[in-house]
Amino acid sequence: MSAHRHATDLPRPLLWSAAVLVLLAVALAALGEDAGAVRIEATTAIVSSHDVRLHSRPDGAVVPMLLDGTPLRTISADKVGFVSGVIRGLARGRKLSNIDPNAPYRISRLRDGRLLLTDTFTATSINLDVFGSDNARTFANIWEQGEAHALSNAR
Repeated sequence: MSAHRHATDLPRPLLWSAAVLVLLAVALAALGEDAGAVRIEATTAIVSSHDVRLHSRPDGAVVPMLLDGTPLRTISADKVGFVSGVIRGLARGRKLSNIDPNAPYRISRLRDGRLLLTDTFTATSINLDVFGSDNARTFANIWEQGEAHALSNAR
């Protein structure tokens, strides 16, 4: 038997290139596991934080609630997409660690103006500003409402 090539066979250099690309992607994923982690430098202090629980309603809206039970403005179903996506990502880590899915999240404003969302149980932090100002605005609104509540209680 002799080896023969079909017209539909891919050229070997293309196959080798694809194999190298796949191996490179796997290696980078393994080595860069913490590449997206947020590190808070000692010089970048947290100005203020508020712990909130995010309760989903049957209509798709989300009600943020402070730990003392104070409900904040409801995020309507048509504006909750980014919030839901971020929370789904963090919920995956909670599920893998068998953590209560209703545990609070912490929204923090840093001295340099950045806004962080931290899972209080897994310590995973997300710099919300990297997703654009419109997306971060929803979480900024929650933080601002928490700030207003804290200020009114301080009086």
